[in-house]
Amino acid sequence: MADLDKACCSPNAAADPDDDLDASTHSYVCKFNNSSQKWECAGSNTEYKKDVLQEVIQSHDNKDGRRTIDQLKDFGITVYLTEHGNINYPILKKVVEHASKSKTLGCQNQRCFLYKDKNGRLYNLTLKNGSGGLAGSWMSANTSFSGLQALVAVTVLSRVLPCYNAGGGSYIYPAYLGIIIGIILTEEISHAWLNCSMFVTGTPSVAAHTIISHFDSDWPRKLALFVLTLAGLSDFVDADGQTYLTLIGIVMAISVLLANLGSRAWHFMNWKTLGQGRIYVPVISYVLAVVTGLLFPYIGCGKIQAGGKSAVLTVCWNAFLVAVVFVFSGLEKVQKFLVNGSETCDQDVANISVGIWIALTSISCIFAARKIKPVTPNPSEDADPILIGDETSPVGYKVPNFPDFQIDPVLFGGSGLSSLNMKTTTALGLFVGIGAGAFVVSSGLYDYMQRVDDLIE
Repeated sequence: MADLDKACCSPNAAADPDDDLDASTHSYVCKFNNSSQKWECAGSNTEYKKDVLQEVIQSHDNKDGRRTIDQLKDFGITVYLTEHGNINYPILKKVVEHASKSKTLGCQNQRCFLYKDKNGRLYNLTLKNGSGGLAGSWMSANTSFSGLQALVAVTVLSRVLPCYNAGGGSYIYPAYLGIIIGIILTEEISHAWLNCSMFVTGTPSVAAHTIISHFDSDWPRKLALFVLTLAGLSDFVDADGQTYLTLIGIVMAISVLLANLGSRAWHFMNWKTLGQGRIYVPVISYVLAVVTGLLFPYIGCGKIQAGGKSAVLTVCWNAFLVAVVFVFSGLEKVQKFLVNGSETCDQDVANISVGIWIALTSISCIFAARKIKPVTPNPSEDADPILIGDETSPVGYKVPNFPDFQIDPVLFGGSGLSSLNMKTTTALGLFVGIGAGAFVVSSGLYDYMQRVDDLIE
C-alpha cells in the first residue's frame, strides 16, 4: 500500500503513446485514505504557492519572519515592510509614492505592504478610514458611467458659452440645469479627482488616494453645483452676476465631465501614468485629463474596451447621436428649460464650433480606437495567485495568508505645534474657544442693546 501511495496514476494510461507529451497536464497524484476507504487524487494545479508560503510561515526557524519575506521575494513580489512602533504618515506617503512610480514601469501586481509586530508576526497593513466604502462607490459609478450621456451634456452645455458677451441687463440663469446635472448625471460628474488620481497619476489604490490627496470629498462636483445654485438666486446677485456665475458653473461642469471622459480614455488607451511625488502632480493630472477628454472624448466610453471594429462603430454611433441631440437642444423651449435666457444668445457660433469639434474628435477617436486590440477572454494564467487585490491596502494588494492590521491615518495627523507644550496649547485652545463664543454672543447683544436704546429714547 505504501508503494501505491507514491504512485503517479494517469487516467489516460491506456491512451495512444503519442499523447505522452501531454500526460503531465492530465496526471494526478492519488493516495488511499484509510478513513474513508477511498482514493483521493490531487491535480497538478493545486495551490502550491499558498501551501509553500504557509509551510514557511509555520516553520520553527521563522520566528522573526525573515524566511517568509525571502519566500515572497522568491515569488517575485516587492515587499514593503514596517515594524512595530514605526508607523507614521511620512512612511505611508513614501510607500504610496514609490508604489505609484513602480506602477508606471508596469509592475502592477507584484507588491504588498506588511507590518511586523514585536514578536515577528506579519500582517497585511490596511487602512480603516472608509476607503473601502469609497472604493465601492467609485467602482459602482464607473460601472454605470455613460460616456454618451457625458458627451451629450458637454455639447448641450456649450450652447450657453456664447452668452459671455450678453449685456443690457438680460437675465441668464440656470432653470433645471442644476437638478439635471446633480441628479440625472450623478455618475458622469462624480469622482473626477479620484478618476484622475487612479487612471492618470497611477495611484495604487483608493486607500493610497486618501493618504496622498488633500481632497477626500468630491469637491469638483460640489463646487460646480454650488456655483450653479448661486447663479439661480436672483435676490443674491444682479443680472450680470447671474450671467457670469452661470457661465462659471457651466465651465466647471464641462471640465468635470471632460476630466472623467479623459481619465477613462487615458486608462483604456493604456497610456503611461505620471506617478505620485510632487505636490502639483494631481493638478497636472486633472488638466491632462481635461485635454484628453477634449481630444479623445469617445474613447472614454466603456464599450471602447471591446477594441477593433466594435470600438470604431461605437465612435461612429455615439458621434451621430451626439450630433442629433445637439441639434435638438437648439430649440427655444429646450434652452429655456435648461438655462433661461440662453435662447437669445448667438447660437450660430455654438453650432459651428461644436460641429467642427464633433467632426475632428470623431476622426481622432476612430484612429485611436483602431489601436485598441480586442481582448480575448481567457482564464487567469496564474491559477494560484499569492496576492489578491484590496483597495484598503496602500499598495493595492495583500497576501491572503496573513491577517489584516487595520490602522486609521487620522491617528498620524501630527503632533501639533512643536514650539508649545501641552499646558500652553490647552490655554491657547481655551482662549480661542471662549473668544469665538463671545464673538457670536456679541452679535446677538448688539441687536438687543439697540432695542434697549430705542426704548430709553
